[in-house]
Amino acid sequence: MGSAWDLDRVEFNPRCSDTKKAVMIITYIGIFSSTILLIFGLVKMTCQKKRLSFLTKIIIFIFCSEILNMGSRALQFLKYAYDDTRKNPWKNDVETPRGIICQIQIVSSIVSDYCSLLGTLLLSFRCKEVIKSKKRFLDKKRTRILLILLIIIISFILSLVFLFIDRSLSKDFFSIKFDIRDRCSYWCWLEHTSSFYCYILFDIILILNIIVALQANCSLQSGYKKLLEQSVVLVENDSTNVLNDNNNSGEDLKEKRYISFDDRRRVDEIRMMIIKCRIYPSITIFIWVLASIYRFIDDIISRGIDELYDQKTSQDEEEIYWQKHPNLRILEEINLIAHTILSSFRGILYGFSFILFEEKIFGNFFKNFLYKCCCKGEDLLDLEENGNMRKTETGVLMSESIGRESNEDEQNVRNSNTGEYRNNDMNNSDYHSNE
Repeated sequence: MGSAWDLDRVEFNPRCSDTKKAVMIITYIGIFSSTILLIFGLVKMTCQKKRLSFLTKIIIFIFCSEILNMGSRALQFLKYAYDDTRKNPWKNDVETPRGIICQIQIVSSIVSDYCSLLGTLLLSFRCKEVIKSKKRFLDKKRTRILLILLIIIISFILSLVFLFIDRSLSKDFFSIKFDIRDRCSYWCWLEHTSSFYCYILFDIILILNIIVALQANCSLQSGYKKLLEQSVVLVENDSTNVLNDNNNSGEDLKEKRYISFDDRRRVDEIRMMIIKCRIYPSITIFIWVLASIYRFIDDIISRGIDELYDQKTSQDEEEIYWQKHPNLRILEEINLIAHTILSSFRGILYGFSFILFEEKIFGNFFKNFLYKCCCKGEDLLDLEENGNMRKTETGVLMSESIGRESNEDEQNVRNSNTGEYRNNDMNNSDYHSNE
């Protein structure tokens, strides 16, 4: 048995003896707060009466993967129901209850990481596909389901592959046996070599995320400007008409910009898509750039030290090493705290992004702020003044429009004069924003 406030023999872990308490506090707060916010977002998204768009379903998938990540952290509490076997002098080839839980933590963390990265890549690809492609790969329900299942299966297979590699590399080492993997970080992760290559694969997916996200946002920005140009009509100002009747002069006519009700709705929809396709990929990119920096530094520094510790089979040797390299120890401790904050609170970043940009309480303020950042150069205030005007007559409706998402059961799309943008998937704001 053990205590969740695990400071037992912390003085014998010189690389984190000064930071273990802070790591535990940050982890506790992060697990509970992140899980609450993620569940809140899930409930709000799934309990709506309207049909969910595919973009929303991808975001739900990302939220679920982040909840799995928090669950892998919470498994730490289960370890303390079992005997503390960290002091036992055997290598890593003995299965113990704590060691098995540690391996479950590793597998679930890797599955969560790959699902979040690949889910974000799918979201960016969908945003790009909606704007640029007339024949869209992800329009079919069967294709969507198969892709989500494929992401889950690939993530699970990769997690098992890296775990088996880890077991093979660490079976003869005491310093990195599963029972003591959490001695500093308070949760288990791969040994240094397998972790290094796992993060290389993470970063390949991350680079793809950055490329596709940039392409998607460029396409969305272009589509947004084109939609505005096609939606806005120029109407003579009423005061000018009175002046013309009196003076019978058509010179210096003042014109005001108007947008129809339906067109305004579509402008709002593409704005909401711009938010989703910028915020969620940006959060994922931010998290994984910082996580990669930490992990590569830690693996490079710690790999040689753990090998030295195992060869000497004495904790005194490791303590002497850190005493001789105080600056390296400070760097390792700063890295550990930063990574703990990032990994424990990353669910909060996703949860807050939902609350701030998609909930009515804050959404309108933050959406309007982001609209102005995303759509510079557009006269948004002029459009806001006319956002609630009645529908204009058929003759002044825009000539081309970007329609709502073509779900399997919904094929009623607004017809345009040229039909260039028919059946585009723009109905992404199907909770709250289009009520």
